[in-house]
Amino acid sequence: MDDDWQWRAWVGHPAGGKLGAAFLVTGTRLLTCAHTVHGLDEARVGFPGLREGLTAKVVWRGEWRREGDTGDVAVLELDEPVRYPPARLAAPDDLHERTTGGRTFGVCGFPRRHDRNERHATVTTSPYRGMRQEWWELKTGAGEWLEEGYSGSAVYDTSTGEVIGMVTNAELRHGDNGDRAELGWMLPITSIRAHWEELDDLLPLRWTTPDARRELRELLDGVRFTEPLAADLERAVGRPPVGKFRSAWASVRNVAEGFAEERLVRYLAALGRHLPEPRRQRLAGWSARHLPGAAPAVPDPAWSGPASVIVQLERVTFDNAFDVTVHTWIDGARGPYRPTVRVPERRVRATVEEGVSALKSALIGRDWMIEFAVPESWLGKPFEQWYVEPRNKILMRQYPVVVRDVERLRPDSIRRDQAHHRWKVLNARGRSDPRPIPCDEPRKGSEFQDWLEAHVDFCVLVYGSRPAKSRLTAALNNGIPVMLWTRTPCDAPAHGDCRGHRVLDELTAAVGDKHPGDLPQVALALRKQALITPKDEPHCGRDLTLLWDDPSRLPDPPLAMEV
Repeated sequence: MDDDWQWRAWVGHPAGGKLGAAFLVTGTRLLTCAHTVHGLDEARVGFPGLREGLTAKVVWRGEWRREGDTGDVAVLELDEPVRYPPARLAAPDDLHERTTGGRTFGVCGFPRRHDRNERHATVTTSPYRGMRQEWWELKTGAGEWLEEGYSGSAVYDTSTGEVIGMVTNAELRHGDNGDRAELGWMLPITSIRAHWEELDDLLPLRWTTPDARRELRELLDGVRFTEPLAADLERAVGRPPVGKFRSAWASVRNVAEGFAEERLVRYLAALGRHLPEPRRQRLAGWSARHLPGAAPAVPDPAWSGPASVIVQLERVTFDNAFDVTVHTWIDGARGPYRPTVRVPERRVRATVEEGVSALKSALIGRDWMIEFAVPESWLGKPFEQWYVEPRNKILMRQYPVVVRDVERLRPDSIRRDQAHHRWKVLNARGRSDPRPIPCDEPRKGSEFQDWLEAHVDFCVLVYGSRPAKSRLTAALNNGIPVMLWTRTPCDAPAHGDCRGHRVLDELTAAVGDKHPGDLPQVALALRKQALITPKDEPHCGRDLTLLWDDPSRLPDPPLAMEV
């Protein structure tokens, strides 16, 4: 039919002239390349032989900024709808089959010619010609070529009209007949949708209805794909995610298109627990309406862990100084934070107390805790005795206080990688099952290291006394994610029924069957019990340190300081 090709368009500068091609995907929107409209907020658009010189705004563009960048996609919007049928878009899961067997496809460009007409070429392509997980290589037919003006052209099946991708580049060769190329690049539909997620509303996908998908995509708009979500995804589908997703929506789409529906039900239920309450309820309602067997999610704010103030201390290699950053962690992502400041050691406490006090308003009304990510030598500091509100002398011990190894906040840290594996084992087990380390532990540092390395299921260590430096280092190097100890040393001459053994037995019993996510609250309760226990009686909550190192609670790195 004559109207099968009315969606092909050209794009030009507002002042005149044609810059490249585009194709209509809705009554008002067209896709083209970001480099074609680079620097423009508005462009001219024409449908050859139908309507010319229409005004269109550039309403979205990918992250492309210069040659070689990914995300070379832009969306144009006309002032008013046109009556031409939009292009038919191919299903993403059909691309492999559609491009095998030497099938050819058409492209339509608008090079600078005296007649100002469009030009056509035939190309072949295949997923096997992929580049950087972004482009596919195009090869023209004999005697045909690509040239400047083809950028933004749809790559389409000439027999069905279905679009499989968009031309972005040509490997131009200079010659007497102008700059021409037999090779080019295109963005397949799968890459375009990765950058402009609204394209999913228009694709012929096979899961649920277009309206339902649009509602879900809009519901998840702006939700990042975080490490806690990656862990949920792995639990839901039974294997780690392949590659990184740009957004929560991209991960949902991947599950919906690649796994049984029950896996999607499970993943959405887990994802909902990371969302603020209004979105959580909307997602639960969506699942109940569109996924058989899904029930409204029960709000569970603790799923992604409690909210936190995370205090990060990095020792500077000179001047006996520290870089201090105070973050918040809310709903599984970094919230408000204070810029990094460099202070001498004597100013660390005051700086931290000021930062925590300034950010606490973002957490009022939630269950929250305080996490100190500090160098190894600072893990035994009595942080619960610092002030959460210095003006009123309110101590941090009124909230759960934990310490963390600051090295594990670095994404490339081996310690963090080891802790990640043990934390997964611990979470899957669902209970602490601590390993008691008595105050008269006979193993030397190297033997202790070997013992931990040989037992990959050891995840929680409980010490009867402050651990020696060699044992603490060994535990951190082996990725032990949870440790508890009293800072009070056991100085008994004999250890049959010493203070350390009694404290160790109490502490081991207190955490034995507890879920790892509950341990900060357990430690808080023990500290409170110690407050009303006579000072001459040992209590496992007195001078208690809890190292609780969930590797998914990883705030974005602070901006580098100006020095």
